[in-house]
Amino acid sequence: MRMRLLAAAVMVGAVAPVALAAPPPVAARAYIVVNTDTNEVLAALQPDKRMAMASTTKLMTAIVTMKSVRLTDVATVPAAAVDAGGSSAGLVAGERLRVRDLVAGLMIGSGNDAAVTLATRVGGSVPTFVAMMNREAVALGLTNTHFANPHGLDAPGHYSTVRDLVAMGRYAREEYPFIRATVRNRSIRIPGPNGVGTRLLESENDLLGIDKEADGVKTGHTDDAGYSIVAHATDPTRKMGIYVAMIGEPNRDQRAVDAKRLLDWAFRQYARVGLLDANQTVIEVPVRDRPNVRVSLVSQAPLAATVKLGASMTREITAPPEIVSPAQKGQIVGSVRYMVGDRVIGARKLVVGADVAEPSPFERIRAGLGRVL
Repeated sequence: MRMRLLAAAVMVGAVAPVALAAPPPVAARAYIVVNTDTNEVLAALQPDKRMAMASTTKLMTAIVTMKSVRLTDVATVPAAAVDAGGSSAGLVAGERLRVRDLVAGLMIGSGNDAAVTLATRVGGSVPTFVAMMNREAVALGLTNTHFANPHGLDAPGHYSTVRDLVAMGRYAREEYPFIRATVRNRSIRIPGPNGVGTRLLESENDLLGIDKEADGVKTGHTDDAGYSIVAHATDPTRKMGIYVAMIGEPNRDQRAVDAKRLLDWAFRQYARVGLLDANQTVIEVPVRDRPNVRVSLVSQAPLAATVKLGASMTREITAPPEIVSPAQKGQIVGSVRYMVGDRVIGARKLVVGADVAEPSPFERIRAGLGRVL
C-alpha cells in the first residue's frame, strides 16, 4: 500500500530579539551599504544624488568591453590613449596588447590609456563607445547614470549615484569571472612595451590590504568626485557578501578605513543560525489504522542560514495529516522551509524517521470502531 500525501501547512513564528546597531560615521558625501543576496539596503546617505564618479566609471568600460569582444582579441594603442592624462597603465602608442591585459590595466592600474584603447577597439571611436556605455546603463536600469567618457575624468554630463555604482559593480563581478578574479588583486603584471618584459600595475584599492575578506572592486579619484570606491567583501562564516559604494571621501587612506568600517558593521548585522540538525524531529503525525501510534517526520539533512538580527522568521511545514502504513525510514513525505517575510532562507525535505509496519488485524478493528464511534 502506497502512502498518500495530504498537504497540511503549519506556521510557527519566531522573532530574533537583537536590534540593529546604527552604522558608523564616515566622511563620504554619499554612501550605500547593500546585501545583494537579499536586496536589502542596510544603510545609506544620499544614495540617489547624482555626482561625479571618477574611475569607478571603468566598471562600465569593462562591462561593455566584455560584452563586445573576446579576451584573446588584440588592440592597438592609439596616440590619443597615451595623451589621455590622469592615471596610466604605462601604454606606448602603436603597441598591440590582448584585451585581457588591457582590462587588467583598466581595473588594477586604473589606466585612462587602457580605457581609451579599449573604447577605440570596441567602438571604433571614443564617442561611439561612450554611446554604447549609455545604452548599457539604460539596459541595466541605471536611471541616474550618464557617461561622457570611458575613463572617469571630470566632465559635464558625467555622473552616477552610489546606488547605481553598486548595481554596476555587482553586474561586473557576477557576470564576468575574469573581472571578478582580476579585481581581488592588489597588483598584476601585463606584458611590457612591444612584448618585452612585463609591466607591474598596482591597485589603489587599499581596502584589499586592510580587510582580508575584501575582494574588489574599483576605486577612483578626481577633484569633483573626491575619493570614490565600489567595494565588496565576502564573509565565509556567514556565507554572504556585502557591497559598499562611497563618493566624496577626503583622501585615499580614509576611503579604505571607512569602507572597512561599513563592511564590518554590515556583517555584524547578521548571524549564522543553525535551524535544523540532521534527523531532527520537526513534527509527529499519527499512523492511519494504528491507534495511539505516531511517527516522527525528521529533517533529511542539517540546515543553517544567515539571518539578519531583529528579523521576524517563520517556519512553514508541509506534511501529510497522517501516514498510511507501511512506510520506510527515510521515505520523503513533506518539507519544511524557513522564511523572513516572503523570502525563503532555507528549506529541507521531511522524511519518515523510522520504519512503520502495517497495522495488525486487531489494530484495524480498533481503528474501524473508532471511526464508527
